[in-house]
Amino acid sequence: MSVSLILLNDTLRLHDNPLLHIADGGSAKAAVIVLNRHAFFAQQYGIKRANLQRLQQQLSVIRSLSNALAARNIGLITLFGDTAQSLLKLAQQLGATRLYCAKPVATYEYAAIARLSQQLSVTTLDCNSLLGTTSDPGLAKLPDSFTAFRKQYEPSLQVALPVDIAMPDDTWLTPAQTARYNADFTQLLQQYLPHQLQFKASEDAAMAHLKHYIWQQRHILHYKDSRNQLIGKHYASFSSSALALGSLSVRWLWHEIERFEQQILANDSTYWLKFELLWREFFRWQFRKYDARWFSKGGIQSQINFTAPVLNTDQQQHFRNWCSANTGNAFIDANMTLLNQTGLMSNRGRQNVASYLIHDLGIDWRLGAAYFEQRLLDYDCASNWGNWAYIAGTGNSQARHFNVQKQAQLYDPDGSFVHAITGVLAL
Repeated sequence: MSVSLILLNDTLRLHDNPLLHIADGGSAKAAVIVLNRHAFFAQQYGIKRANLQRLQQQLSVIRSLSNALAARNIGLITLFGDTAQSLLKLAQQLGATRLYCAKPVATYEYAAIARLSQQLSVTTLDCNSLLGTTSDPGLAKLPDSFTAFRKQYEPSLQVALPVDIAMPDDTWLTPAQTARYNADFTQLLQQYLPHQLQFKASEDAAMAHLKHYIWQQRHILHYKDSRNQLIGKHYASFSSSALALGSLSVRWLWHEIERFEQQILANDSTYWLKFELLWREFFRWQFRKYDARWFSKGGIQSQINFTAPVLNTDQQQHFRNWCSANTGNAFIDANMTLLNQTGLMSNRGRQNVASYLIHDLGIDWRLGAAYFEQRLLDYDCASNWGNWAYIAGTGNSQARHFNVQKQAQLYDPDGSFVHAITGVLAL
């Protein structure tokens, strides 16, 4: 019997996962994940791509999915290394000729798919977009400003309904059949996740949290008013990590918001959460349009220049101080301390620390984006690099230079945030 590889890298979930519904003419199906070595253990501009906390979250969420699949007698093959090379080796071992995967967004994902397509029949499904299955915008006519994008697609947007959780069938390789391929992943778990650490980005945890946030406590009703807060349990939806990992379906979340609007109440806050999901969508399509240009010094606004950032001695020290939350600006340092300790930072904080690094310290924006990539538990390639370019003026807007002192007065007038994080009292 022939075998098809079902790559779940970007869909670490059971719900609304079209890849789990593949019907391939009776062929056996092998569920596969490749933990890309380069994405977690390499460096860019001398900065590690991921810290231990990000790696542990990834391992934990993969382990959760593996257990959920095993409960349905579906084995998960988890490989570690180069994505294309690992999959081609596995295809040879299993005699597989077909690969199904989520439609890529990031440059390295496209490169892997291009390489795999030379030897395998590759089919991509848009599993993580609001527009993908109903109204693909087409890259040639895709607007480069968010306002134009929203006005063009929002009025007629019909987000596809989530697909049901797949029922198990006898065409999947079982846990017993896949166990022999998981030695490298088991070693990674033993080395980097020795204790049963659980992260809120797993599928079950993310969906339980949103049930609490939307339905039980109805915090969604104050989202627009609270979203600019800097710290707290309920000022935002805190779904970004699960969305970034693909353990939460953006289509499921969209329809959950709309269901709440229909059954309970629609207000500015419920709309605004969908508005933020449209921002996420915008950057995903922008990355598909401009590809590697997002990593150029001038972004999509000037000629391609992939030369690494160059800092003079003073700038090197400024960058080190920024990373270590030692700039001397209490508002910036508190936000960076929060990032370094928790792997998260509010949207308001992110805009301010980015503006400060770029416009006040004169540091190449790509270094900030790279540091965020290392630290953020909700790291998403398109949203992270797109937003940094946005502040720098190399992306989809003119440069955004924030008056950090004024921002601190507006959003932390009594210094309670700075005091909570650093222990420093406002004077």
